[in-house]
Amino acid sequence: MTAFSTLLLSTALLLASLTTAAPIGTPHSTVIPLTTKTFDSTVTTDSANTLWLLKFYAPWCGHCVALSPILDQAASHLAGKLSIGKIDCTIEKKICKGKFDVRGYPTLKYYRDGEFSDYPLGRDLDSIVSFGEKMSQSAVKVVKDVGRVYEILVGGANGAVAYVVYDPKEQTEEQEESGIDKSGATEEEKEATKLLQSTERTRVFGQVARKYQAQGSFGLLSPSIDKASIAKVLGVGETNKIPDAGFIARIEEDVPTKFLTGDVINTEAFAEFIKETNIAVMTELGGHNFRFASRRGKPLAIGVYNPNEEIKTSKFRKEMKQYAVSGQYKEDYVWGTMDGIKWEKFVSQFGITKAGLPEVVILDAPERTYWQDSSVLSVAEFIKAVKDGEIESRLQEKGPKNPLEEFSQLFITYMPWSLFALLTLFVVVFWLALPSTNPIRPVAPSREEEESKKDK
Repeated sequence: MTAFSTLLLSTALLLASLTTAAPIGTPHSTVIPLTTKTFDSTVTTDSANTLWLLKFYAPWCGHCVALSPILDQAASHLAGKLSIGKIDCTIEKKICKGKFDVRGYPTLKYYRDGEFSDYPLGRDLDSIVSFGEKMSQSAVKVVKDVGRVYEILVGGANGAVAYVVYDPKEQTEEQEESGIDKSGATEEEKEATKLLQSTERTRVFGQVARKYQAQGSFGLLSPSIDKASIAKVLGVGETNKIPDAGFIARIEEDVPTKFLTGDVINTEAFAEFIKETNIAVMTELGGHNFRFASRRGKPLAIGVYNPNEEIKTSKFRKEMKQYAVSGQYKEDYVWGTMDGIKWEKFVSQFGITKAGLPEVVILDAPERTYWQDSSVLSVAEFIKAVKDGEIESRLQEKGPKNPLEEFSQLFITYMPWSLFALLTLFVVVFWLALPSTNPIRPVAPSREEEESKKDK
């Protein structure tokens, strides 16, 4: 869809739109249009729909149009678990700009427990459905077999981060007559709730896990697990490295475990620990997480690869991760990989070509600065060359803008005056193009013309 056609579509939708409030108290199975008048009553006060995914969009945005059928399917599949709403930012500027400062389209946010947060996953159907399923479940899973901890918490996904809590004082027996048993929760959920409420450490873990459920996976190690098994799986070697009083830790397969340390373990300390560590040592970068990864206070070290060259890519990934785990300058960068074929247009602005893959580029996104040199093949050598100043930084150039897209955005910005001007222009052009409706009357010949005819 061209920028001009989407502009016409936005105009037509603006003229034709009639918004009705969504029913309150009934789980939604369709995408709900939200306005300034209906937003709060529909999203924040409806007890039947407590978890929302919100799409902030503009009708002229091609990516927004492409996302619409995906959200329609997800809304039907997740009825009763996740509600989906959409806000037309060309009309509802008070919400988009005033309340959420939306700067790009589409912007996705989710709402739960009185808070709005950025949606952190992919925009394909599977990712959205997985998000809805995950967020509708308990934030913490009980792990009874520590050998399966990665399988239980992250589905065995390589490069996924999880957080675990262990407290030998955990227990459930004394809470058997509590309201937990009378709830409609499953037995597994009841057990998890009792364990989480049994000690101060587990209570802190449960509260923070609920808040950050969308950004991570959380597990409670059963008190029945022996310390030797825990030490083996967490890779700490000896059991004396497992604190006797219990612990909260960040785990990632094939990466050293990080323990939350400090004299006081509270919600603030654990939340800060998550913010600092909630990204894989080496993560796959894409449209859904690039902004998150590039704004963590460090430059990105990106390994760009060709997925069609499996052997070369596998070796390159292994080399990248090895440096990210134990390299001399591992702490100076956020490490990631990127599909150089899928994101060919993006990486080309750094001088990276398909023929040169794989290779490393360092990008300081906020400063629009990068370091690249195709002649340096080793990851360690490349990083050292950057540190030694042998590879100099370059300024990332801004790409040319599409004039039609710029005009479309200006048109939206100055509505309704721009709409009035456009309609006026249409009327004037239409009027000028119409044939005259006045009959053409014959002109009487002059006296000179009549005398000339008589002479002939």
